[in-house]
Amino acid sequence: MSEAKGEKPKLLKLTVVKSNFFMPQNQWVLEPGEYILGRYPTNDIVIPDPYVSRRHARIFFKEGEWYIEDLGSTNGTLVNNEDIKGKEPVKLEDGSEIVVGLTILAVSLVEKTEEE
Repeated sequence: MSEAKGEKPKLLKLTVVKSNFFMPQNQWVLEPGEYILGRYPTNDIVIPDPYVSRRHARIFFKEGEWYIEDLGSTNGTLVNNEDIKGKEPVKLEDGSEIVVGLTILAVSLVEKTEEE
């Protein structure tokens, strides 16, 4: 699938803004694809917060846009203060805020450079 008018696909950068728990990793830069976020250590994005489900949410790139969907988590997923549990995937924008458990993540969309 090609991007319109030579646009490069945007990378999604997730940054932990706040967490009450030790985070071995506090930033992820994601290439277009599909990623599982949750507490389980085999997930793509591991959030060691006891209020986060083992397989909490899915972040994915489709048709030039980034989306997130809740995977039936116990405590839900908030995107910009809206609970998305049980709803269709929600588009992520630059500056979106994701809350899973007691952890807050900031979303940045960044251009892919030649060095990356």
